[in-house]
Order: sequence, then structure tokens, then C-alpha cells
Amino acid sequence: MSSTQAPGADVLVIGGGVAGASTAMQLALRGQRVVVLERSLLGSGSTGRAAGLLGQLRSTRAATRMLVEGLEVVRDLEGRTGTQIFVQTGSLRIAADADRAAEIADHVHMGREAGLAIEHLTRERVAQLLPYMRTDDLLDACYCPTDGHLQPAELLAAYVRVAREHGVEFRTRSPVDEVYVTAGRVQGVRAAGQDYFAPIVINATGPWSYLTAAKAQTRLASAAIGHYYLTTQPQAEIPVDRYSPAVRDRANRIYTRPEVGGLIVGIYESEPQGYDMETLGDDFEMSELRAARTELRVALLLDAAGRRFPWINERTPMHITHGIMTFTPDGKPFCGPDAEIAGLFHCAAFCGHGIVQSPAIGQIMAQLVLDGTSRYDVSEIEADRYADFPELADRAAVKARCHAAYGSYYGAVARTDRQS
Repeated sequence: MSSTQAPGADVLVIGGGVAGASTAMQLALRGQRVVVLERSLLGSGSTGRAAGLLGQLRSTRAATRMLVEGLEVVRDLEGRTGTQIFVQTGSLRIAADADRAAEIADHVHMGREAGLAIEHLTRERVAQLLPYMRTDDLLDACYCPTDGHLQPAELLAAYVRVAREHGVEFRTRSPVDEVYVTAGRVQGVRAAGQDYFAPIVINATGPWSYLTAAKAQTRLASAAIGHYYLTTQPQAEIPVDRYSPAVRDRANRIYTRPEVGGLIVGIYESEPQGYDMETLGDDFEMSELRAARTELRVALLLDAAGRRFPWINERTPMHITHGIMTFTPDGKPFCGPDAEIAGLFHCAAFCGHGIVQSPAIGQIMAQLVLDGTSRYDVSEIEADRYADFPELADRAAVKARCHAAYGSYYGAVARTDRQS
């Protein structure tokens, strides 16, 4: 190692997106000296390309609790910073066939069991709430008034502000080249020619998370997957109120929410586009990703959007956002200690939900690092849950499983499914 050494830290966090920043903030609130190392600029990875939809009801009580209680963290941040982060629009799920209607009925039943105010809505009421959406084919819909979306930039800025107020040091343009491991224990990292030493290192590098794990002589079964959404420009003849409900139309594989007078529409395709992050180069910036309207995936997005919003087509004034999210074989993140390297923790692979999970995840990570346990049930998101799966030692197998998880998010009818 170089003899040059940065000031001591209790914890090094690799990655300056919402997951890393939330974790750094929570650790600092508990008195830890934290340094965050970001390869580019804060929020320049998946965070900066996220839509931020918050649907509180999930597939398990534990996952639902994380989102419901995470809103308490957001409310506290709003009070500390004087910034609106959560936009409470409510959300709709819609059904245009009998199977989807049954899915809606299950969703309402389970939501009420979880203590959420979810109700069925008539087609006529949906048309009143969303006059710019096709509703004549709907058989059922359900509405949760306490859902909405988190504003990614405002959320990240709040984490960073509070973290800095409590001593966290953020170092940008500091890509990690090496993770120092001795006798099975992490010692620190080398980033941008500088050595940083600490007994705890947290991998919060999103799409790069499997590469960061490899630098620490371990494995993480995550894969980088492309994701697309469009944002229409405001149109006088198509008024989209800022508080119009978000919509999930699983049959058409789309989700929507309002955005500054326009509409965001995103898609979960059945066959996603994969990325090998190691091939993109050290100078890769996610903000430089572009998507032409002639591309197949954009055409699929436009077609799906047009089926529910007939005024959206290839001539509609809009912007296409192309980002990269990180998936796991089961569609759940990796949060907690590594199976093999002592002192190494992972906080990555949020499968498109990093923005909305980050408020609770920061607390969870701080508890796991400092207490060795969490007040939350983290059994489904443990970072080492695939340690004993030899078939996932092969990158091709990992990618295939992760792509299948992405492809199953929307589309297939699952009577007990509450993802989104």
C-alpha cells in the first residue's frame, strides 16, 4: 500500500447515490466518522435516472413496513431542510380483464390487512381522476391515497446536507481501484491514487456492485439492466395536474406519474437490455446515455404508452430517459455483511426501488454495521443469501436469472404479487 493515508474513518462508503448517502447519514447520526467515495458526481448513477414511484404495499409485511416507516424519515428530512421530497399523489392499479380484476381484489384485501387505505374505484371515478387516460376498457381499479413519489434530486440533496452537518466527508471523482483485504478482513480502499483505511467498507455502487465485490475478492449476484421511460412536455390540451395519481398498468407493463405538467411513462419489458459494466470504460457517465425514438426498446415503450394514453405517439413532444438499474435473481436488494470478507457490507441492487427504499435502508445498514442486527426483518434482503449457490458463481447464470426477474416484474398475472 501507498504510505499516503487519508484521515482515519470508522466507515468508508463506496457510492454516492441515495443508498450510500442515506447509509452515511444514518451512521453519522450515530456518531460515526464516515467518508463517501464517489466515482463521478453525487447522484450521477442510477439515482439520477430514477422516477421515484412510491407504492407502499409490497409482497411481504416486512417490505411494506420498510416503505411505510421510511416515509417518517422523509418527513424528518423535509423538516430539517425545508424542502418537499415526497409528493403525495395517490396511486392507481387498473385492470382491463378478469384475471387482472382478480389481482386487484387480492391487492385491496392485502392492503387493508396491512393497514393501508386502499379502495376499489369505478371506471367513472378513474376517468374523473385521470381525464387524459383511456378508461373505457377498465373492469376494476384500486386507489391508495397515501402513495405518491419521492423526488430523487431533492432526496439525495437532503441526505447529503444532513450527513455533512454531522461530519460526513464526500469525495467525488474518486473511483475505487482496489479494495484492500488481509486475512479475510477488509482494511480499506485505494481511490484516485489515495489510500483510505477503515474497519468497515460498504459497497453501495449500484450497477457496478458486482465489480466492487470482485475487487474485494468476493462475489455479488447482481446484474446491470437498461431501463427506459419517457416524459412528455406540458400540453395545454392535455393538462396533467401535479397531484394526478400515479398509475400501474401491469398488463401493458407500464407505470406512470405526473412530472412538471407532463407525464412520466416507464416500461418493464419482458426481454431487457443487459450491460457488462466493465466494458463501458472508466470514464463512462450514465447521463450520456441516449435513446433514439427509432430504437426497438423506445418503440416498445411508445406502443405500450399509446395503448393506455392514446395521445402519446412518436410525434408527441417528450424526452426519453435511458438509465441502468441493478437486479438480483429474486428481485430483492443485497443489504448486509458479505459472506466471506469480514467488515465488508453490501448495500446495492435495489431492482428499480432504490429511491423509495433508501430512507429505511439507511437505518437498516447503520443498525447492521453498529449493532449486528436490525429492528427490521431483513431475512429477504440479506447480502449473503446466495453464498451457497454454486450455480451462481457463473456470470452468465447470474445475468440470466436477473434478467428473468426483471422480465417478470410486470406482465404475468400473479394473484399474490404486490411488487412495483
